[in-house]
Amino acid sequence: MKNKILSVIVTLTLLLTGFSAISSADSTSEVITLGANLNKTQKKEILNYFGVDENNPNIIYVNNQQERKYLTGIAPEEQLGRVTMSSSYVVPTSSGGINVKTSNITWVTSSMIASTLATAGVENANVVAAAPFPVSGTGALTGIIIAFEKSSGEQLTEEKKQLANKELITTGNLADKIGKDKATGVINDSKKEVIKENIKDPAKIEEVVKNIANNYNVNLSTGDINVIVNLLQDVGNQNYNYKDVKDTLNNITSNVVNNLKGAGENINVDGLLEKTKSFLNRNKDAQKFFNKFDESKLSNQAVVSTTNEGLESAKNVASDIGNKVKDSGFLDRIINFIKSLF
Repeated sequence: MKNKILSVIVTLTLLLTGFSAISSADSTSEVITLGANLNKTQKKEILNYFGVDENNPNIIYVNNQQERKYLTGIAPEEQLGRVTMSSSYVVPTSSGGINVKTSNITWVTSSMIASTLATAGVENANVVAAAPFPVSGTGALTGIIIAFEKSSGEQLTEEKKQLANKELITTGNLADKIGKDKATGVINDSKKEVIKENIKDPAKIEEVVKNIANNYNVNLSTGDINVIVNLLQDVGNQNYNYKDVKDTLNNITSNVVNNLKGAGENINVDGLLEKTKSFLNRNKDAQKFFNKFDESKLSNQAVVSTTNEGLESAKNVASDIGNKVKDSGFLDRIINFIKSLF
């Protein structure tokens, strides 16, 4: 389990390292992070996948020494590892939240990355994380530290650095018990409610967590609830602006629900269609971006995950709503609303 948690942490290093470079570079430029331990052939494969020339000035490298600078004292020595292999392609955007695609990253999901990036303070970006062969995921926490401390006037606070780590560990531990999608959904949706309603009272946070867990058909132990409530108290104390994070958090909800419904789960998430026409358009734009990356350039069986899978979920829910109101007298209005979404 510790290996898995570290995998999540380390993957995000590369992504957030990219954000730090974005801050100091042209805001319209892509930033590419490469694992320093890729050999020449692997490096060539990744650059070919990203469609980037090796002389691109926006390429930066992340090594294990950088990871250790920030992981020492957080992860046990035996878990720190000695190499960095994962790479990322990051494009800053002015809106649309955080859209993530992973390829050959077998344990870290796109939704886990997006949710943690939001907690770290990132608002809008298109991100691809990849490796030349299947790996659990390497490169994470270093980027959380580097990202905003090298940016133009935006320093990531010590509290948010610690909070991002805390969320990763909490999600990782929960995922080992109830699965990645449900763990991500419970943490993400509870966090969203706490931020949206500015909830700080632990008793009210506990009620939120229990209700969200119910939506995901999960029975949490008292210990798990206490850990999540503790995390969300810290989230509440950071005073996040809901408008800054809602796009990403809503998208993660839709993505997670889509995955679970596809697996046969009967998920009841109130407000799932807090998705307007702009939400659907954002996902379409993200899909166009993701389509530029051809998995066959890495391997024929690359494990792929994207946050815009929620688009299909939103469509399905809209269709369900249409079916349920056939006899309500509001059918025409509902049909027109659904049509306007697409």
